[in-house]
Amino acid sequence: MTVAEWGLFIVVIIVAALLAYWIGRNGAKPKEDVWRPQELRDAEIAYAEQLFRSNGPVSVVAKLDRAYRHRNRRIILVELKTRQVNRVYLSDIIELSAQRFALEAQTREAVAPHGYVLVQQEGNGDKKSHRVRLMTHTEVIMLVAHREAVLFGEMEARYTKWPRLCRHCAFRQECRPPMYPGHS
Repeated sequence: MTVAEWGLFIVVIIVAALLAYWIGRNGAKPKEDVWRPQELRDAEIAYAEQLFRSNGPVSVVAKLDRAYRHRNRRIILVELKTRQVNRVYLSDIIELSAQRFALEAQTREAVAPHGYVLVQQEGNGDKKSHRVRLMTHTEVIMLVAHREAVLFGEMEARYTKWPRLCRHCAFRQECRPPMYPGHS
């Protein structure tokens, strides 16, 4: 090999090493890491698709989508949703709050007072995570008690302010909301 060929060989090796280093640091991330908020980048999955139960003042059974263990050992919940619009609903917060209540009751692990709703939009597959404040344990207990009072006929149910929710409700046949625009 000539001196020029050796020089070219060394340059190619250096460029390849730099490229490999850059790809390793900044290159393709695992698919799951792309949507993760900064807070969860170094967290590890603690639970996935598991059922948890609480006993005590109220019984709550909740199946969580994902729970990540943060560096500080606190669990952070993530709810996965596929929908047409990129938004969070109150039902998402209630669901995550019930998961927190049941998970803490069963495992005695500390769960963060906030969680994330990951929305994947139908059609384009875009994913966006939304940080949400979870309900307190007292609020969850009050919500469960309210639900039970309605189910046992001790309290009258209120109809939704959003009539479009009725279209997919499991109780649509039994429920007869007052006739006003949108409820059918």
